[in-house]
Amino acid sequence: MVGTWELVSTEERLTDGSTRSYPDTGPDGKGFLIYTADGHMCAQLMNPERPKWKDESRPTDAEKVSAFDGFSSYCGEYDVDESHSVVYHSPKTAWKPGWVGTKQQRPFTLRGDLLTFAGKITSEPGVESYVIVWRKLPARDSDQR
Repeated sequence: MVGTWELVSTEERLTDGSTRSYPDTGPDGKGFLIYTADGHMCAQLMNPERPKWKDESRPTDAEKVSAFDGFSSYCGEYDVDESHSVVYHSPKTAWKPGWVGTKQQRPFTLRGDLLTFAGKITSEPGVESYVIVWRKLPARDSDQR
């Protein structure tokens, strides 16, 4: 899992049987997931369609809310339970204050350069399950840095 992963897609299955992209990312979501060899991780996802602020130095309250609603991020430590195909993320920083100090379970499958998180959701009304797909990025040549 060590390396940098780029977001491919997000999907939530709703209790009525329909599906949708994550509201935070929208259908064309962008994001990165980074796992380091020393046990740290960082995830950021965003909706690239978020409206730009009219004045970058003085956003309105509505613009701040819009930016927050189209973004999610957390970083911390991770542990992999290979026997159960689960990775646990333990955020030390997060866009949601309540996530700091929690243990976020991510059931996964790893096939080639694709990492898929998929599981049930019980904490969000109307949402039954989720699937997030990531593609591993190749290591950059040191001459490109």
